[in-house]
This record gives sequence, structure tokens and C-alpha cells, in this order.
Amino acid sequence: MPQRPAIDLTRLPRPVLDEKPGWVALYHKAWSIAARNVRVTNGRPHMDAAWDPNRNFQWVWDTCFMAMYCRYAPDQFPGVQSLDNFYDRQSAEGHIGMTYDMTTSEEPWPNRINPPLFAWVEWEHYLATGDASRFPHAVRRIEKLMAWIDANRLNAPHRRRRASDGPMEGVGQSRDTYRLYFFEDGGSSGMDDAPRSPRIEEAGKHFDWIDLSSQMALSFRLLALMHKVMKNKARAAYWAKRHKALSKLINDELWSPATNFYHDRMIPTNFMPSKTVAGFWPMIAGVCTPAHVESLVGHLTNPREFRRPIPVPSLSADDPNYDKRGTYWIGGVWPPTNYMVTRGLMHVGQGDLAHDIAVRYLTGLEATFRKATPHTLWECNSPEKPEPGLTAYRNHRVKPDFVGWSGLGPIAMLIENVIGIRADVPAATVNWTLRRRKGAFGVENLSLGKLGHASLICERCDGRAARLCVESDSPIQLVLKIGKRRKSVRVPAGRSVDMSV
Repeated sequence: MPQRPAIDLTRLPRPVLDEKPGWVALYHKAWSIAARNVRVTNGRPHMDAAWDPNRNFQWVWDTCFMAMYCRYAPDQFPGVQSLDNFYDRQSAEGHIGMTYDMTTSEEPWPNRINPPLFAWVEWEHYLATGDASRFPHAVRRIEKLMAWIDANRLNAPHRRRRASDGPMEGVGQSRDTYRLYFFEDGGSSGMDDAPRSPRIEEAGKHFDWIDLSSQMALSFRLLALMHKVMKNKARAAYWAKRHKALSKLINDELWSPATNFYHDRMIPTNFMPSKTVAGFWPMIAGVCTPAHVESLVGHLTNPREFRRPIPVPSLSADDPNYDKRGTYWIGGVWPPTNYMVTRGLMHVGQGDLAHDIAVRYLTGLEATFRKATPHTLWECNSPEKPEPGLTAYRNHRVKPDFVGWSGLGPIAMLIENVIGIRADVPAATVNWTLRRRKGAFGVENLSLGKLGHASLICERCDGRAARLCVESDSPIQLVLKIGKRRKSVRVPAGRSVDMSV
């Protein structure tokens, strides 16, 4: 077996959080497990989903979400590079399978797709490193996949909600129709046992899926931005236009005025009644209207729905299928969807709620780490008490040491939502939202890609004023937010700068 690349954990970014030393310990634990789950296949290092050490099965959306925390150590952990395994296996028609045995290149479950999140990962890698060199190749692969999904995962034309024509005795025929995207079933969406469609081959084509439709919109939005970086104005305009049109269609057809929530729809007309975590994908996709954002915030802050002791459950707690033990996708709390929700909230200007969710999630992860044996990070968690979640159907404990995507909370959400730091390396800018904390907090040796590294430490913050010490290898603009105030400070290269705000 090819040897794993050497990883020096002492070179990682070092979070400082005097108030919560257990969260910092969990951060380092996550990286140490991730380091064990780096594989080498055909000479290429890549991240392993931590599903089965005896089989080299890799899923698209697991890999995409692992890359989201790997971008904090891009010189050591092959996050975005792992996407190349899927690009290399893309068919001539553009299909990229849900899962591959990377050793044989075979698809264990053929002709299925997983959430197509490649554009999101490529864009986040660019923001974290300033490196756009992957764009030309990656964009070609992603656009080819978008074309395949357009050709193979748009459902049959069916009536719009506003339609009023067609025979009463018919099956919903109308001349006023639309098409949206579908997964084959819950397994393909990643939300295996969620109450969304039957787990029967091809059942999914009889539904509009809110997550895939929003994930396509997200891809369109980011393809437009990537083409803008590459100065391809016509292609940027094309994808921006597609994003606008798809966003309107999602809002027109998948938003229920009765529940004020995004639902899947069963052809020809009916909303699927369950409120699942998939209904929050429109936020990060840039689909939501301000009124829809307000309603989604209401659902996330409602204790009878998604504000459970450990957030965010995959299914609303008022659903008859909800399992408080955290059984897979009928109540389990999942790292990828928690990350999607918090990033979506940040995108729509709800960073304080994203911070609250991250704090309560990490509190739950730390308590589970201490209580459950082995003391580790699990595939998913219970929403009600600090315990690992349960598998679908058999109700066994989920997989331990799942880093894998379970590094998202202790690494990415700790830095982005709790400590509050977000880098925009192409703009040579670091954004830092400062909140009241006991003791010092920040990150030392934060990777800024082509700009080198920076250390940002807040020595004290009472929520109104703060004292900071910042040092960077390259000149950066530090944009600080504390309460309702903003301050922008130029930090020169190679000099420690003390400042107050």
C-alpha cells in the first residue's frame, strides 16, 4: 500500500479560546483522526470518507464537505485535490457517480448522483488560498456535469401551482408547466431514510427535490463568479441568468405559504408535508427572498421544530416520524447539513444565529465526546442529549472516528462561527466578527494561502470594545465587526500590531 504523506500537526492553525479549552482539544482531535484517514490511490493522496477502512469507497458529498475544513491546512491535507478523483472518472457524457470504489473505478451503486457541490468547494478553496489555477479545468468538468444533470435529472413537465386548466378527471394535465430536479431516491440525496420519497429505484423522478434544485442554483451562482474571475463575461452572464431563473422557479413552486417553508413536491401538485433540513439549502444557494429568510429563521429558533438541545435535527421535531434518539435522517444531527445551515445563515446576514447554532452544536459534541465511548467524533448525533446517533432501520450506533466530514464542527465552524474569522485571500482581507468572551480568543498560524500566514488574537472583548494583537506575513485589510460597529484596519507585513476597537 502506498505510504501516506507525512503530516505535521504542529504546523496547523492553532485556535485560542480560553473560555472553552475542551473545544480546542476537540479541534486537535479532529485533525488527528483526519490525518489517519488520508489515503493514496494511484499515487494521489486524497481524503477518505471514514466509512470502511477495508474498502476505498468515496462519496461525492462526503468528499466535498471534507474539503471545506481541509482548506484550513491546504499544504498538508488533500481536500480540494480529492475532487480530482471524481473529475478523472467523469464519463464522456458528463456523468459523475455518487460513489466510486477508487481502487477499481467501479460504481457500487451505478447511474446515481450525489449532491453536486463541486463549484462550492472550488470557490471556497479560491477564497481561502487565492489560487484560481484550478478554475479552467474544474469549471469544464462542472459545466459538463451540469449539462448531464439537465439532460437526465429534470423531471417530466408538470403543472404549476398557479395553473387552473386541465380536466377534473385527469392526472393534473396542464398547458402551464415547469420542470425541476430530482434525485433517484433518498439514498442518492444523502438523506437515506428521510420521509421524502420511497426508497425504490426511480421513485424520485416523481418529485421536485428542494435540495438538488437549490444545489443546482448554488452551482450556477458560483460558476458565474468563477467565470468572472477568469474574465469570461459572457459565460458569467449566462450562469447568473440561469441562477436567477431557477431561483424564481424554486420560490414559486417549492415554497409553501401554509407552512412558510421550502418543501419537496410530489407530481403533479402536492407538497410533501415533512419539514426536513433540506429546506434550508435555498439560503446558501442565494435563492431566498428577505421574507423567506425571516420565516426560515423562525423555524430554526422554534423549540418545537429545529431548535433542539443539540441543533440542527435533520427532521423537524413536530413531525410524526421524528426520532429523538437521532436515528439517521429522521432526527439525527449531521455535520454537513449543520455546516450548510450556518453558512447559509451567514450568506443571508444572519451571522448571530449561525454563531448560536455553532456554540450549541459544539457544546453537544464536547459533551458526547466526554460521555460516550470510545471518546471520539461520530457520524451523526442525537438532537436531544449528548449521545451518538443511530443507524437507519437497525438502530445501531453510528460509526465512530468519522473524520470524514465530522471535522466540520470542531474545525471549520469553530473558526468561522465561534471565533468569527473568515478570510478573503484574493481581496487580501480578513473579516472578523468579535463577540463577548471570557479570556483571549483567535487563531495563530492561520493559513492565508498565497499570502502566507497570520495570527489574530483578541486579548479581551466585552461585546462593546476589544483589544487585539495581529501579525501577518503579507499586508492585509482587517475588517472588524463588533456589535453594530465596523472598523477597517490596514495591517502591514511582518509586524505585530496592537489595536483597540
